Amino acid sequence: MDMSITAKQWVENWKRVGPILEQIKAEELRAPDYDKELEGLLPMCDLACAHSEPSKTSGLIEQQRLFAKLREQTEVKNS
Repeated sequence: MDMSITAKQWVENWKRVGPILEQIKAEELRAPDYDKELEGLLPMCDLACAHSEPSKTSGLIEQQRLFAKLREQTEVKNS
């Protein structure tokens, strides 16, 4: 099989099919099927719940630590 002909055919196919796929993508983004999307996400959520450990804290202390660090960095830059 001549590779240059195959490559040319591949490029021509994508030139023809590319705009069609872009149109399909745009339509799917404009009108998503949330029920279908949730069907795909639920098993992942179940898997995450089955293999995760509940947090012992709310994360507020860690958040405050990060805010303090950011404040210190900002004060040093402004000095």
